[in-house]
Amino acid sequence: MLQLVRITDDNLADDIYKEVTAAGLDFFSRDKQYLWAITFRGEIVGLVSLYNLSRTSADLGYWIKKTARHQGYAKQAVSQVIFLAAHDLGLQTIHAVVRRDNLASISVIRTNGFELSLKMEAYYEYVLKLASKKAGK
Repeated sequence: MLQLVRITDDNLADDIYKEVTAAGLDFFSRDKQYLWAITFRGEIVGLVSLYNLSRTSADLGYWIKKTARHQGYAKQAVSQVIFLAAHDLGLQTIHAVVRRDNLASISVIRTNGFELSLKMEAYYEYVLKLASKKAGK
């Protein structure tokens, strides 16, 4: 079963951190407020993050190890983060920027209900409007 594990400086494996930063994914920083390891059968298969947080919105980023791609992990992880964003964080909007040539990532975003909001030269921006269901509201 796929699980998300909240990451802190103390529990992010150095080898995963090095692999992610070498790929130039600067939104995965050890000091981000919401960063999770995507695990399957106890193994880290990727990372997912909510960053640029405000009271009502955040940006979404994710990365899957090369050996774990095209197995549905990103789709499942993004779905879980959307649930947490709406139910635990009370967010109203999530943004995602995806390279135009990254068809797998576009599929992940669209499958999870994001809608195209902006076309740029090399990227698409997608947005997901949430019905906030934060506990106690």
